Amino acid sequence: MTAAPLLPEIRVDEDAPADEARAFLERDRLGAAYALADLDGPERSRWWLARCGGEPITLALIVDSLAFRPCFVAGDPAGVGELIREGVREPRIIVAAPPAARPAIEAVYRFERVDRMYRMAVDRSAFEPRTPHRVVRLGAEQIEDVIDLYGHVARTYFTPERVVRELYFGVYSGATLVAAAGTHTRSLRSGVAAVGNVLTRVAFRGRGMGTAVTSAVTEAALVAHRDVVLNVRQDNGPAVAVYRRLGYHVHAPYFEGPAVRRAGWERITRTLFGANDGSTT
Repeated sequence: MTAAPLLPEIRVDEDAPADEARAFLERDRLGAAYALADLDGPERSRWWLARCGGEPITLALIVDSLAFRPCFVAGDPAGVGELIREGVREPRIIVAAPPAARPAIEAVYRFERVDRMYRMAVDRSAFEPRTPHRVVRLGAEQIEDVIDLYGHVARTYFTPERVVRELYFGVYSGATLVAAAGTHTRSLRSGVAAVGNVLTRVAFRGRGMGTAVTSAVTEAALVAHRDVVLNVRQDNGPAVAVYRRLGYHVHAPYFEGPAVRRAGWERITRTLFGANDGSTT
């Protein structure tokens, strides 16, 4: 009887240079747009590469400077387990990963909620601007208006430096900011920008203001970046339709959600007896 060949060992590299991590992420630059921008941007990030036979197959990146600890996972699902067990050791993270990576992540982290999402993208050739309202660029002078719109709990996130660094646009009704959107993050080096934080006050919804601010941010971002991406829940049909009218297309599905690291005994029990917490639904 011939023995089955041994599979190459998967090893976690905690010291991969930024250029190698960037080259790996560029394999799917639209799917990895957030990670690319965080790698190049001012936020403090850490990353790990899973290697098989010396070749990188999977990457995980955490943004340290944000208290809610975003964690992006990209690449071959075969490397996810090692990365999450041996590399990422945060007690709580907000995961964004391809659907195939979910079982390996759930073996180590318990999700508090899972949202099924689409990554959508647009470039200059496909973009269709729609601005049915007067839209203005928001800067440091409007920071109190921005915080009033998003809520005072957002004060630590919406700093004057962030609003100036990113691209934020809004619609006013009188002296009140009633709708806004901006870039979460962007990278001139990688040529990608991520649009988000689209919000309209309840009393002003249904009037196309969200479309107007999203269009304005996208148009501004495409001046200096060749691709712009955004995220939307798969079950949010109206929003998906709006973004399609702006020229966005669905690049790929993924999932995201807050997750807490399982205790050691829980991980062992889960391995021996299987999931019994409903987390794989």
